[in-house]
Amino acid sequence: MGYQVTVPSNSYDALIVGGGHNGLVAACYLARAGYDVCILERYKDVGGAAFSEEIEGAPGHIASTGSYVLSLAPQKVLKDLDLLNNGVEMIKRNPRAYAPTLDGQDGLLLWESMEDTVKEIARFSEKDAKAYPIYDAMIERACEIMDKFILRNPPSFAEFAAEFTQPGDDHVLKFMVLGAVADSAEYYFESDIMQGAASALGLIGTFRGPRDAGTGYVKLYHAMGMATGKRGQWAYLRGAMGSFTQALKKVAQGLGVDIRPGTEVHHICVEGERATGAVTTDGEEFHSRIVLSNADPKRTYLKLVGTRYLPDEYARDIANIQITSPVMKINFACDRLPEYPGLRERGYELGQTGGVTIGPSIEYLQRAYEDARQGRPADWPFFSIHAQSAVDRTLAPEGKQTFSIFTQFFPYELAEGTWDERRDEIAKNALKRFAWFAPNMADAEITMQVLAPPDIEARFGLTGGHIFQGELVPEQAFDMRPVPGSRSYQGPIAGLFLCGSGAWPGGCVMGAPGHNAAHEAIDRLRAGEYA
Repeated sequence: MGYQVTVPSNSYDALIVGGGHNGLVAACYLARAGYDVCILERYKDVGGAAFSEEIEGAPGHIASTGSYVLSLAPQKVLKDLDLLNNGVEMIKRNPRAYAPTLDGQDGLLLWESMEDTVKEIARFSEKDAKAYPIYDAMIERACEIMDKFILRNPPSFAEFAAEFTQPGDDHVLKFMVLGAVADSAEYYFESDIMQGAASALGLIGTFRGPRDAGTGYVKLYHAMGMATGKRGQWAYLRGAMGSFTQALKKVAQGLGVDIRPGTEVHHICVEGERATGAVTTDGEEFHSRIVLSNADPKRTYLKLVGTRYLPDEYARDIANIQITSPVMKINFACDRLPEYPGLRERGYELGQTGGVTIGPSIEYLQRAYEDARQGRPADWPFFSIHAQSAVDRTLAPEGKQTFSIFTQFFPYELAEGTWDERRDEIAKNALKRFAWFAPNMADAEITMQVLAPPDIEARFGLTGGHIFQGELVPEQAFDMRPVPGSRSYQGPIAGLFLCGSGAWPGGCVMGAPGHNAAHEAIDRLRAGEYA
């Protein structure tokens, strides 16, 4: 790279590579334990994918650039770090979501109240309405088991599976861990709209279709959050998602953490099979007793460390991580909010204050996935739409709106052309398909920020553009995250820990990997391992 090494300085107990939310969480816990900590962040500010910023060309329109809602952050992390008193304000949503039918003329509202949701489902199927509480109880049972393992080092799969001991748990394990999300959707429900709505959370960020094994676990993962105090409830954050990481930054700085934005790491230093610091692209040296990497496992071990320091099998396992993204994120500055015809009589606002999921059947979702598997952008994509400015007026000027579309399936590598050549065309087709379900958007005045998989990779440093730093499927979970045999956040190099979403338990704005890695590091430091 041609960097010039300057005179060494900068010595710390712990060096953290990357100031995403997990890196910030880890920094806070290490600093609370009395250690000197420094965060090296390549972007202009910390936050990673949990970042609030103005949409280019649209003054006053603030978007959650990457992540967009909060649910999985553990209550322990929120309380330990006092985040609710340092700038995190959750905006709860009711209804939780609206799911239009294929013709766009009707749709399903999912409410916070079980009673209201059951009544709504009965509009489409009495059978489905009776089955829903049973289905929900199955998810809750799986979540209760997951709760036991989130804030600790990775369990083995055998240890996890041994918890399924109650009558009926065989179905829970099959449907919510091993199987395809479509399996449980078809087992419990008969209507297309319920089958599609039940399958959608099993596909978020995942390059698998609803009939692929392991997507039941993706559904479980996205259903287990308790950030608001209520299971599975997702919330906006006032000021967009950057308010979460700005709160962490405030806490970290109050604890004395040294934060260095605009400081990109060139490589992690390894001496005598031990991590000893890092060198930046500007040649500045940082020395430390331990290093925690918030970068994804491939970037950490194959780029920042290098295979020459790794056992051959470990290097192969890292290279074999499934980490190809199917996600495109579009942030909009607009002159209106989407209006869904199915809510004309009930009130358009019901489709504006919560999330909107467009995946009206399993067949629809499967077809979108199969397009991408052939290297084609999905013609009729799966959409997750969030119009936060409807409930948070800090995000747009008076009379204007900000909303986002998280959409799948869009391959990192296109079979025809490149993303630079086709980005605008592909985004416009997605918007056209969205306008089928929200016709008032067809002639809206729009400024778009389009993040295709390669853009997500470039902007956030996520290999393959993968929002979870690797697929969140059973064979890449437990002590197989990031690779088989990962019972520790420290890999084969002493003093080097993974603290990002590529480590157990995984992705979303959560903080558990940062919490867990920091606690293991603290225990090892106190034991004198890195004296």
